[in-house]
Amino acid sequence: MRPRAPLASRAPAVQAGTGAATASPARTSEKRPAAATAASAKAAGFGDAASDGPNARELVANTATLDALRAAIESFHGCPLRNTARNTVFARGNPQAKVMIVGEAPGRDEDLAGEPFVGPAGHLLDRIFASIGLGGEQIYITNILNWRPPGNRSPTQEEIAACLPLVERHIALIEPDLLVLAGGIAAQSLLATSDSITRLRGKWADYALRDPAGEPTGKTIPALPTFHPAYLLRRPTEKRFAWQDMLTLAERLQS
Repeated sequence: MRPRAPLASRAPAVQAGTGAATASPARTSEKRPAAATAASAKAAGFGDAASDGPNARELVANTATLDALRAAIESFHGCPLRNTARNTVFARGNPQAKVMIVGEAPGRDEDLAGEPFVGPAGHLLDRIFASIGLGGEQIYITNILNWRPPGNRSPTQEEIAACLPLVERHIALIEPDLLVLAGGIAAQSLLATSDSITRLRGKWADYALRDPAGEPTGKTIPALPTFHPAYLLRRPTEKRFAWQDMLTLAERLQS
């Protein structure tokens, strides 16, 4: 415990020769910086897609392998997020896995490491899937966006639209048996819906595979929306719903 200052040192200052107490200057409260949000980013002009080079659809049109897709993404300049991110975050896990997980965007830890879901939320994600017997070699993980939004804010709709062809091509190359969409942004973007994650979670939906030109191929992949692990860290009481979703996934894998 810090010792308290002597009373004399905390007495009001006295002007020399007057005996009058000098009032202490009023404290001014420091203003906290505004939280980073998609709306504030858009208002500041950071949500608009950059115009240098080909768009995402054109860039990935001829990618036939994951290595080619990674190289294309690393050369993409159509999303302003890459200008503020430290690393391009591609994927981790086993490309041959039956289950592919798609999250929202990298956070600080992921931006530093260059891999998705490696921070506290990633550790929770690994434990969640391990609870139904899916280890690191039995899942494959990526995000809707390959670059961290500044301040971990939500991405703007323009940023999502600019990058969506990248993840669509990623899914087409992996072509997993099942998709797990972690969080509202992943579910809404890939299922083309405005429904909230609380309404979508735990219910199977069909994700339409797309060809390099972005047209539906006629094939679909069963997709299961669930809460993002970062949300579960903030709201641990909701983990029971994530557990229900994992039981739904396990049942599907066994059928």
